[in-house]
Amino acid sequence: MDRMNISLLVLGMIPLILIGCAPKVMVLPRIDLKVYDNVGIVEFSSNAEGNLDQFATQKFLEAIQSSQPGVRILELGNKEGVLESVQRDQLDFKAIVEIGKKYDVAALITGHLDVTDVKPKVQLSTLLRSMSVEADVEASLTARLFETKDGATLWTDSARSKQTIAHVRVISNGPAYFDASDPENAYGKLVHALVKEISKDLRVRYERR
Repeated sequence: MDRMNISLLVLGMIPLILIGCAPKVMVLPRIDLKVYDNVGIVEFSSNAEGNLDQFATQKFLEAIQSSQPGVRILELGNKEGVLESVQRDQLDFKAIVEIGKKYDVAALITGHLDVTDVKPKVQLSTLLRSMSVEADVEASLTARLFETKDGATLWTDSARSKQTIAHVRVISNGPAYFDASDPENAYGKLVHALVKEISKDLRVRYERR
């Protein structure tokens, strides 16, 4: 390579070097939960059995509070129990208003974890009805933020991910069952991917400018 080509190569690399050295700037969350005195969160629902939904709720809560410390979040319990407490049978805008009054929360977070595909990595014997296996699991997570004054939706987002996870009990003609003594090791990668994507508007991020 002659000197001219080397010089051109060096000149072409300078902008990339400068970009890499540019300082990162903190960008505040697009959704600021600190504007509400109290925020309620309903445990995420799911079409799967086991504690996958509880684990996702906890990780979502951790993501919010680590990025927006000081936000007052009240854990209200599961959807069925919360609806029963306000004598409603579905989470419509009237129920959201009643939840706000009963629990004194100005905003309410809900979510749903939908497991759409489970592909075990072993062949199930026709003699067995169920067994615990490792499987490729595809799932989506949807969350919403409501204002309890009138039940209006303030924010919503969804995410989808496919990961290999352990401790899946595959039941013939039934839903997959997720349970593990160590959820972080069993299906932490799947849940972290979903929560990271869905909580982006609620978290502080850093960008090079």
